Amino acid sequence: MPIKSKIDKEYKIRDPVYGFVKLDAQEMDIINSSFYQRLRRIRQLSLTEMVYPGANHTRFEHSLGVVQMATEMFDNIAGQKHNREKLGVEWDDLKRTKKIIRLAALLHDIGHAPFSHAGESSMPLLLPKHPKYKMGEVKRYEHEDYSIAAIKLVFRDYIENHRFGEALGIKAEDVTSLLGDESVPPTRTSIIWGGLISGQLDADRADYLLRDSLHLGVNYGMYDRNRLVNCITLGQSEESSDCFLAIEDGGWHVAESLVIARYQMFSQVYFHPVRRAFDYHIECATKEILKNLKYKDGLFPAPNSEKNIKKYLNLDDWIIYGALKNNLGGQHGDIILNREPYKCKKEWDVEPSEEEMAKAREDLTKNVGFLDKGASTKWYKLDKDINIYNTRSKVSYPLTYKSKLISVMPGLPKVTRLFIAQEGKGIEYEFKL
Repeated sequence: MPIKSKIDKEYKIRDPVYGFVKLDAQEMDIINSSFYQRLRRIRQLSLTEMVYPGANHTRFEHSLGVVQMATEMFDNIAGQKHNREKLGVEWDDLKRTKKIIRLAALLHDIGHAPFSHAGESSMPLLLPKHPKYKMGEVKRYEHEDYSIAAIKLVFRDYIENHRFGEALGIKAEDVTSLLGDESVPPTRTSIIWGGLISGQLDADRADYLLRDSLHLGVNYGMYDRNRLVNCITLGQSEESSDCFLAIEDGGWHVAESLVIARYQMFSQVYFHPVRRAFDYHIECATKEILKNLKYKDGLFPAPNSEKNIKKYLNLDDWIIYGALKNNLGGQHGDIILNREPYKCKKEWDVEPSEEEMAKAREDLTKNVGFLDKGASTKWYKLDKDINIYNTRSKVSYPLTYKSKLISVMPGLPKVTRLFIAQEGKGIEYEFKL
């Protein structure tokens, strides 16, 4: 664990969203580590630059932004006396919790694959001893599994033995518990505060909506950040006195605008047909590259050992791009380099009928292409509805109860597309993204 930072110094890093992100010595030493610097070489939005040329920002700057956003949210919640009374603690007692949240925010994306989500289809199948494994279910590791493994196996020393953080007694598992680590028993901290890192009101999506919009030059993901930060609070169950993240009743419109912003980004950017085509091509090319680089079955190593996770963390966009330039990505690599993606021939914004699906499959027997149902992802889940809390009556209710607009949106956008190769550019490949 190389110590590069000055123990008594507060570091400030320029950021286009917040102005500055403030970091302490421990956080700076984590950032300066070689495995963390890897995030500078992983694009936030994969090959979205093929559609929006400004989409060249990285997981590195996003991760720093999530630290700042999570801190602002936490400070607003903990700074209110009525919230501290619900928790039964004083401000000084929350210093350790705040630090755990900041470390989780800083490291939440450390396990992302090259080209971010587009690389996840090259992750191996879950092993039987994994907590999420279910007999008979085909399920792959996700980037969160790699993040959790990296925190435990690579960054543990930075968390537990750093001279700045030793007094707080934070363990690596305290951090991974906020990232959905099912091997760690839930605690009051993880139950209450985990939603700041992964949830409908999390700092992750609050940051990437603004950051992606800024770099792409669009307004789809914009919302009132200051209003969101100042309206986030703790609700409390009357039956059990359990606390949960919520939006104050008077500011429920900002929760609505956040959901609408996310819908707009999904429909206009993340599910853009050309971007989806390039997701397919980089997935196929990555599998080919991993085979050529002698990775078993053309897949990333499973995150089940320090050796494997370090081997995985040595891969980034630069290595995959280099392999593409060296003709290791096959025909899909050539398609990416020459920007000649498969074209969207047919699009359905409702569930296709059996007859339409049969026709699409017939087209695929005559032409090289793929059927993309990935743009039907449920991006707002009713079982995780945002809570709205009335601080006077102490009554909570779901956002969809207040907002009729949001109540009809969870299934949208629901798009199925048929892509066909340009003449002479086709190659068959299974697509499961």
